[in-house]
Amino acid sequence: MNGRILLPDVLEYTGEFGTELVLFTPFCEWLSKEGLLRTRRIRTYRGMRCFYDELDCLEVLEKDEPRRWVPHQERPSWLPVKNEHTFDGLGRPAEHIYPDLRAKFAKLRLLPEIGTADRPLLIVHNKHNVEWGSGPVNHIPLATLDALFGSLERDFTVVYIRHGIAPMEPGFSPDHNVALPFADREVLARHPDVLCFDDLYAAHRAQGGTQDLNTFKNVLYSRCYRFLSSQGGGSYQMALFSGSLLVILHRRGREEILSYAGGFFNFMATVPPKLAICRTENQLLRALPLFASTTVSQDKLLLSPANERLLADFAPSSVS
Repeated sequence: MNGRILLPDVLEYTGEFGTELVLFTPFCEWLSKEGLLRTRRIRTYRGMRCFYDELDCLEVLEKDEPRRWVPHQERPSWLPVKNEHTFDGLGRPAEHIYPDLRAKFAKLRLLPEIGTADRPLLIVHNKHNVEWGSGPVNHIPLATLDALFGSLERDFTVVYIRHGIAPMEPGFSPDHNVALPFADREVLARHPDVLCFDDLYAAHRAQGGTQDLNTFKNVLYSRCYRFLSSQGGGSYQMALFSGSLLVILHRRGREEILSYAGGFFNFMATVPPKLAICRTENQLLRALPLFASTTVSQDKLLLSPANERLLADFAPSSVS
């Protein structure tokens, strides 16, 4: 690193999932390319190996402990960027290389196979947990879930993800933000065509699949170009899959400072996602027509001219 910072023998990451994808994994990718990991180990959380398994490093170590938020000033001195939202005012550093997750995981088999010939895949990611020491903030409520499933299920193969809807799988590190009771299973029961991610993963294991949960999720994402998510680390992961449309329900969070409009959402993927940022549930439902009349060409989702005009109503620059 230009001779300014000495790297430890073990590069350990402590912090939240999304921040790891934005600040730590791309730095490790750059170090690997430069040959600086060959005598070093990486230590991260249980279940994250699939993000590092192609790096030229001595070993990837996994730790069993809950994730926690680490203040920017307490993050390792050897990280080229400490703040994912402002990027320390420096912009994207040369020491960041973001992996092409779509290309990497598209090579792996998706088991069980999900037929998408008639209805393309659309993934909905939700959360319902403690945020900033209080109750749920950035979550898709039950009534809104019911409405969006009803709107989307006819034209898309919808997969719904909420970690906490089923008991935690072994080999997956929990977050410090505790999941709270949420009756989304009852909503799913009213929409039998909507697939539950946890049920798909259970079927994967029952059919002899050996992928861990994060690998399975990445393989699923590699087949998808249409994403809808609540604010948070789940949306960060989606933004790594090139050429997609990403609709986000954002009520509160520091992404509004820079991340959406001019930050990492714009450079983590080779073809950054088309972003639609919704402040309210009504806006989220009004944004659903963006998914209609879309096609995929050369690994990139294309919108109709009318939908391009609608997308402008949800431009990231309007979030402040």
